[in-house]
Amino acid sequence: MGLKGAYDFKGIALSDAYLQVSSINCSYYSASSQNLKTGAVYNSDGSLKTKAVYETVWAKQPNSSVSLRVFKDKATRDANPNSQLAEISFNFTGSVADSAKNHVKQAYLALKADDKYKDYTDV
Repeated sequence: MGLKGAYDFKGIALSDAYLQVSSINCSYYSASSQNLKTGAVYNSDGSLKTKAVYETVWAKQPNSSVSLRVFKDKATRDANPNSQLAEISFNFTGSVADSAKNHVKQAYLALKADDKYKDYTDV
């Protein structure tokens, strides 16, 4: 599984470049935010009567970091999987829902959501 498309490697146009996930790391962490519960109340003279009250809200957030290898084309990758020209790294928010696709498929979809890779096709 990989993506095929036009890639500029140091000024050289590769029309059939092949991108393949080489590693993916998924984490699921808790993040907090401060939400306003009740606003501050002021006296008629502008002085503070009652301070604002905030509450801490915790939410679990999935995150995935991905490394992709860039090959001249699929045939080059098939001949030698260690012959990559470059590596691309990026992060995306993956899904952990039961109905979600596996993280590798999610990584390819996230990459194709970037305008730079939107015209790449699945191989």
